[in-house]
Amino acid sequence: MKKILPYISIIGIAAFVGNMLVIGFGFGSYWQTLEPMEFMKQFTLQFPNLLPPTMGIILPALIATIALVVQTKGQKEVRKNWSFALAGLVIACTITSVYHLPANLGFMESAYSAEEAVSKLNWWMRLHWVRTITVFAAAIFAVKAFKLATIKTP
Repeated sequence: MKKILPYISIIGIAAFVGNMLVIGFGFGSYWQTLEPMEFMKQFTLQFPNLLPPTMGIILPALIATIALVVQTKGQKEVRKNWSFALAGLVIACTITSVYHLPANLGFMESAYSAEEAVSKLNWWMRLHWVRTITVFAAAIFAVKAFKLATIKTP
């Protein structure tokens, strides 16, 4: 099991980066072209289809990365890189929990005026790109940790 965890982490983080790019470039840019009330209607239809695959990607990556931080206790450089990878995932999940999920629920409930919806969506996109960059950095640290562990392990 120890040997498969780095692959789960790296593949999961990389898939999450791809997922974030699709959401940002595909859905996000499309949502920004819509009138605010139409956007909230479309979001209500589309978001439930985005959530399960996103969770199916992030959860294994997060669990594997946590396990790798724990398992590499005696390997300072390797553990440092897995820790940075984990920090990137935690930051992305925190941004999601604090801003995106509450905003998403508001969009789905059409709880915002047109002006509020535009403002919320613009912030949603800005913070989405912060998440994307953070997860991309996490992917780099995960690959670096894997490479360092591979060099040190026969």
